[in-house]
Amino acid sequence: MVTLLFKAQLVDGQGIVSAEVARILFGVDSVDQKEALFRELCQQKYPHLRIAEPILITPAKSD
Repeated sequence: MVTLLFKAQLVDGQGIVSAEVARILFGVDSVDQKEALFRELCQQKYPHLRIAEPILITPAKSD
């Protein structure tokens, strides 16, 4: 089971960073599926903002 940390900056229509989102996602889903879920979560929480590419994806440490 892969555990990944996703981070993104969200910008408004003028390109100004208005929010930062970080989420740890784990499970049997592929990296692409997890990224799609992360993008969906960002859109649901901040529908008026867009993700400033690229999204940072790193392995999350599990203790």
